[in-house]
Amino acid sequence: MTLLFEDVTKRFGALVAIDKVSIAFEPGLIYSIIGPNGAGKSTLINMCAGSYRVSEGRIRLDGVELQALEKYQIAQHGIARTYQNIRLFDGMTVLQNLEVCLFPELFGRTLAEVFLPGAARRMKDERTERCLLVLARFGLAALADEMAADLSYGNQKLLEIARATVLAPKVLMLDEPAAGLNHGETDRLKEKLRELARPDLTMIIVEHDMSLVMALSDHIVVLHQGRLLFEGTPAEVQANLAVQEAYLGSPGEVDGIREAARSRANRVRIRADADIERRRPAAL
Repeated sequence: MTLLFEDVTKRFGALVAIDKVSIAFEPGLIYSIIGPNGAGKSTLINMCAGSYRVSEGRIRLDGVELQALEKYQIAQHGIARTYQNIRLFDGMTVLQNLEVCLFPELFGRTLAEVFLPGAARRMKDERTERCLLVLARFGLAALADEMAADLSYGNQKLLEIARATVLAPKVLMLDEPAAGLNHGETDRLKEKLRELARPDLTMIIVEHDMSLVMALSDHIVVLHQGRLLFEGTPAEVQANLAVQEAYLGSPGEVDGIREAARSRANRVRIRADADIERRRPAAL
């Protein structure tokens, strides 16, 4: 179930957002995709999910070429995702946000639900139980009857991830899951994502929160200006000079930033001391 990007390119007119990127995402691992703003992180998963068309190259899962499929077909092959901006069904309850995702799987049983009341009740109970189990995994079961729009921001983030997992996908892609969360909510998110890991699931996270990335990831992919800059373990990424320069600039620039920071700290201290001296009361 390896997810393969093979020489994938994405162009928006004259702009090359992704330039011949080749990556293999193996099941059972948690991957993070990082890079400066504009590096192409979200573009990469948007192509995988079918939101963007691939300009060149192939994206394959289990031998199926995803770039040749429609968006709904890609989802049917086991690709699930969340977005940078929350996209819940605000007019539905928490439970209904999950139940609606089961429609493709249950479509063939619709007539039975209409004409066989006993079967309809049984199928509804099965559907509800299945969704409640997913909500319980995220600590949201007690909120099942609440409107999605009334949840806290942190719980809305968790609900969106729960909804993406209800059909047990092969690949789960999360775009900025920690954006807008406070420290406590981020820690809770980290815990829930660890619990989701399983041998047959490939999890891919696009994220700017480096503490979350380093604590959670088995493997990190670094993009820069649409190209694959480096990939490796969190320790290898932290130690890589090319990654450091992409984020902070050249070694000379980094030294300059550090010196400027020290100088600023000294200026602040001197100004503070001078202010204290000016405000000191005169001796009696």
